[in-house]
This record gives sequence, structure tokens and C-alpha cells, in this order.
Amino acid sequence: MGNNSYSWLIPCLEIHKALVMVLLLTGLTVGSEQKLYEDLFANYNRKVRPVKNFSHPITVYFNIKINQISDMDERNQILKINAWTEQEWWDEIVVWDPDDYDGLSEIRIPATELWLPDITLYNNADSHDYVAENNTASNAVVESDGHVRLRSKPTLLKSTCKIYVKYFPFDVQACRMKFGSWTYDSFQINLTNSSTEPDLHEYVRNEQWALVHAQTDRHVLFYECCPERYIDVTFSLCLRRKPMYYIYNLIIPCVLLCALALTGFFMPYSVGVVKASISVTLILSLTVFLLLVAEMMPRTSEEIPLIGQYYLATMCLISLSTGMNVAVLNVHGCKREVPKWINVIVLKYVAFLVCMGKCAKDNGEMGNKLHKDTRPIVNNLKHSPIPQLRENSVHGIKGSIGGGRHTMSMHSMREMYDDSDDGDGRFGKIEHYVDQIFKHLKTIQRKNDRKTLIREQWCCVAAILDKALMYLFFISTLITSLVLLLQDPGDSSNVCSHEIEHELSLG
Repeated sequence: MGNNSYSWLIPCLEIHKALVMVLLLTGLTVGSEQKLYEDLFANYNRKVRPVKNFSHPITVYFNIKINQISDMDERNQILKINAWTEQEWWDEIVVWDPDDYDGLSEIRIPATELWLPDITLYNNADSHDYVAENNTASNAVVESDGHVRLRSKPTLLKSTCKIYVKYFPFDVQACRMKFGSWTYDSFQINLTNSSTEPDLHEYVRNEQWALVHAQTDRHVLFYECCPERYIDVTFSLCLRRKPMYYIYNLIIPCVLLCALALTGFFMPYSVGVVKASISVTLILSLTVFLLLVAEMMPRTSEEIPLIGQYYLATMCLISLSTGMNVAVLNVHGCKREVPKWINVIVLKYVAFLVCMGKCAKDNGEMGNKLHKDTRPIVNNLKHSPIPQLRENSVHGIKGSIGGGRHTMSMHSMREMYDDSDDGDGRFGKIEHYVDQIFKHLKTIQRKNDRKTLIREQWCCVAAILDKALMYLFFISTLITSLVLLLQDPGDSSNVCSHEIEHELSLG
């Protein structure tokens, strides 16, 4: 019975024993890591390369992981990328046997405690060295064989990028990020790319730029000053601009303004000032759009973007259309006789080209008809009966030529009746005066008909010229738009390959 009374202590002792073992094992593990750290860095100097033979170079594998293209600053020619770097190398000093430290095969150590290769971005566009700063702010994973893996924290890399604006907004840009050691040559660091392209597994697409192609190249460069070789790893990115935003906001408004310039040719000549003012307003509008394009592009004198050329060409065409409208207005208001060469060139050839031959033909027939219709009016009045002639003469004197210079007064009529009592003589004088009156009316009518004919001829010339200039403006605008806006920059892959090769050949 006494043994049974202490049997409940046995499970408690087992539990206590298990807890002690767990605590002992935990203490040994923590102690092993602490002991390993103290043993590794007791005589470690992070200021020199961790090699036992100084003639042996350290092979550093380098790669970059791109998360997103943040921005392409075309004006300042800077590419901004959200990324982090990955480096691997073998440190011959930090090596241990895992069995001596309870199977501990790797340890995480602040990067500031280790020797680090001074890899930097050669074409950095910022005063801060984000690569070095983010490397030292991270932890390095060190394995028992001396293998070190260092991944920097995500950062915003700013690199210079030559912008070619010729085909804007249908352009393709090739940018490169050149990484290399700042002080070590190839005899000390053998920098090598760990893959043929940057890591894009977590890449987030940009709304303005499409990443068409990406590749990694290793270059070994010789310089005349030094016998050593210098190695760099260059990441080339080919970016194609997405043009939809610029089509809706820059190209379509310009096309509509050009179409609006055609309305000036359809406006009546009585509103000539309005026609000129519309053209001036269109030119000012295009100037505003041209300034918007200039604000986006870098200040370069090497190339003018196609859209800038299109705006300039359109402004020139609208300026010419303004001059055309003013010239046609002057032609429409001309009062002198139409020269023969204008009759031949405009009313014959140009009218045929613009399908207005009927206008020129009707204009000539109208002049002949007006000239022929003046004679029957006078002849009929001269051979009319005497009572009708007398009635028409008196009314004609009072109504038709009452305000003329040859108006016959009542005193003259009275003298005409008093001087001769003979009826035939009075009739002869009346006939003589009426004949003089109608001769004068015939002269006035011919002058008016001549003025009308000249005015109609100039109106016809103006209409033909206006239509011809409208066709010329439309064809010029269409050709300019097709030539400038439909230039093919080529296949994106070929353009990328060519530009990348060109960039790499430059250094």
C-alpha cells in the first residue's frame, strides 16, 4: 500500500525529465550559434578579401530581380526601376564543420560583419548608392562551406537611359543598367552573371511601357592605361511605349483641327474676317499642343519627334490656307476686267480639273446673252405707236431717268411744243429726244451689264480658285498625315536587338 501511494509521482518525474531535456537542447542550440559566430569572427577582417591565397580571384555571381518599371523620365532621360540585387560568392574564412556545432549548417549574419564586393551601378542617376546602402542593411546567409548569399532590400534604382524620340509616341527604347566592381579588377573579383536574363517572376506590368525584351550580358573590358581586365554585368531592357494615351490626347485633336481648317473654304465670302480668324485660332491651338509635346521630350537637337514634325507641318498648312483665303477674298472683290491669261488658265484648265467647267461656260454664255438682249428693248420702243411711245416716254423721263444727268425738264418740254405748231415737227422733235434718251439708257445698260459680267467672272474665278485650293489643302494634309504618322519603326524585337547592340557597343 505504501508503494501504491507514491505511484502518482512517476508520471510527474517523466514530464519533468522531458522538460529538462528540451531546455537543455534549446540551450545547446542557442549556444552553438553564439559559439559559431564568436569562432568565425574572432580573427575575421572584413576589410580585406576573404581568400587564403591573394592571387586567387573571388567569383561573384550577380543578378537582379525586377519588380516594376516605376517611371521613364524622358525629359531628364532617367529610368526608374523597383528592384533588388542578388549576390553569391564563397568566403574561404567563414568555414566550419556542422558536426562541431550540433549540426548547424548555416547562419544569418548582418552584412556589415562580412566582406562585401563593392558592386555598384555605373550609370547611376542619383547621388545615393542605393545598391551599397541596401546591401549593408540586409542579412547575409552563410553556409558551412563558405557559400554566402546576399539579397538586398527592395529599392528604387535610377539609371541613365538614352532616349530616342524620333518615333514618339510609337517609339521603342533600349535602356541598360551596368553593374560592376568599383575598385577590384578581374584578378581580384571574377564578376559573373548567374542567369542570361534578370529575374522577372514577380514583375508588375507598367501602364505606359511594355517590357518587350530583357537580357543579361557579361563584358570584359581592357583599357590602354592598365594591363588588368575590368568586368561588368549589364542588364539590357527593351521598352515599347503604349501609344493609346497619346493617340487620344495628342494625335486625334490635331487631326480634328486640320479637318476644321477645311470649313474655311466652305464659308461665304461676306464673312472673310471670320475665315481668317478661324485659321489664326487653329494655329494657336496647335501651338498649345506643340508646347505639350515639347514639355515631354528631352531638350535635344539631334532629332525632332514625328508628332512634332506633324504639328509644325499642320501649322504651316493652316497658315498657307489662311493666305489662300485672303487671296481668294481679294480676287472675289476685284473690279477690273479679267485678264486673258486668267481666263485661259483658271476658267479653262483649272475649272476642268476641279469639275467646275459648267461654271466657266455659263459665265461666258451669260455675258453674250446680256449683250444681245439690250438691242430688242430699244428697237421695240423706237417702232412703237405714237400714243404708246408718248406715254412710255413721259413715264420713262419721270421714272427711269429722273435722277440722271440728261433729265428733260418741263421747261424744255414746253419750249418743244411752243417752237413749232406743226404736228409732224413736234413729233419729230419728240422722236429725236426719245431716241437720245434711249441711246443714253442703252449706254448705261451696257455699262451695268459690263460691270455685272466682270463681277460674275471674278466670282467664278474666285469660286474655282477656292475649290482648287481646298483640294490642294486636303491632299497636302492627307499626304502629310500619312507620311509622318504612319512611319513604321520596325518590329519591336529587331529594333530592340539593334538598339541593345548599339548601346553595348558604346560601352
